[in-house]
Amino acid sequence: MKNKKAAFLLALAVAALASPGGAVAEEAQEQNAQTQEESAQERERITLTDNAGREVELECPVETAVSALRYNNELIRACGAIDHIISVDLNTAQDREYWGMFDPDEVIGKSQRELDYEKIVELDPEVVILPANGAYEEAEEKLEPFGIPVFVISGYDTADFKDQVSNIGTMFGTQEEAQEFYDYFNGKLEYIREQLEGVEKRTLYIESTSDLTTIFPGDPMFDMVDYAFADNIFAVDYENVNKGEVDPEEVIARDPEVIIKLVTPAEAMSGTGLYTPPSKEEFQAAYDTITGRAGWDEIEAVKNDDIYFMTQFSHGGASKLVGTCYIAKMLYPDLLPQLDPAEVFRAWMEDFQGFENVEGHFYSGKDLHS
Repeated sequence: MKNKKAAFLLALAVAALASPGGAVAEEAQEQNAQTQEESAQERERITLTDNAGREVELECPVETAVSALRYNNELIRACGAIDHIISVDLNTAQDREYWGMFDPDEVIGKSQRELDYEKIVELDPEVVILPANGAYEEAEEKLEPFGIPVFVISGYDTADFKDQVSNIGTMFGTQEEAQEFYDYFNGKLEYIREQLEGVEKRTLYIESTSDLTTIFPGDPMFDMVDYAFADNIFAVDYENVNKGEVDPEEVIARDPEVIIKLVTPAEAMSGTGLYTPPSKEEFQAAYDTITGRAGWDEIEAVKNDDIYFMTQFSHGGASKLVGTCYIAKMLYPDLLPQLDPAEVFRAWMEDFQGFENVEGHFYSGKDLHS
């Protein structure tokens, strides 16, 4: 808005100079100079502590940045600052419907771990935003000679949601939008805490998009499950369990009351999700796989058909607090009468991302065979 005002006053000054009335022209020039001076004075050097605990000094509000990781870019958009992002990674830009403003041929690399430093230097952003699971240390070393700082935001980090949203608001000068975003989701989280405090936790096995892969403490998805008051069956005694290929007998032995499986469309790049959900047939295939595993018909979750599905795209919204809301409701529907996860997802999509809500990202086993 400030830039538009300055441009308008500059155009006014030029028009006045080209017409009779030097006094008007002179006044317009003075106004333009004053506006530019005020704009420059409004920016200040601010030191922020990022998600990796690093103190980074930035001239704020930041006007141009590049950012890797879809979760980061969603947080930035929810805080009203996406117009300041001039390029992203390919894992983000691949989703043409959801990220159509970014060109897949003009990205800063494939992912947060595979960066194109020549492209970053060419773009000359005021800051590079990367997650803690990205190559931020390497990026800091390679970009320091060019005076381009690196700031760590990890959009998947549920436990650090407050500080990250605050950093984004301060960095880009969108504190009001960031606060509104934080208040909405923190309100949902507080309600879950109040309603479920002291409840006997139900046991949960959560399976990632790949078959027989799960999450342990320290995994980016662990807090999402923990905040939903679920008792993750692999929260303890997991040292000798291969989370990359869990022994199905181990799941049978731990007998979870609920199973949640993540699904992603076949056309999505590995480890990513898409705005357009998988087909119902893909969910059905995942359901058939789980229920068809040898011996799993003896698991309580399978016997009671307490099996649920979320997409890789949907659960990660708002630092995975969208996933937290769904998991909590899946486990404790009667204890959370005022929590409507479908409305939470709608608000995330429409109010904070500016996109039409899309159905088909969540299913229960009962949905698939009713």
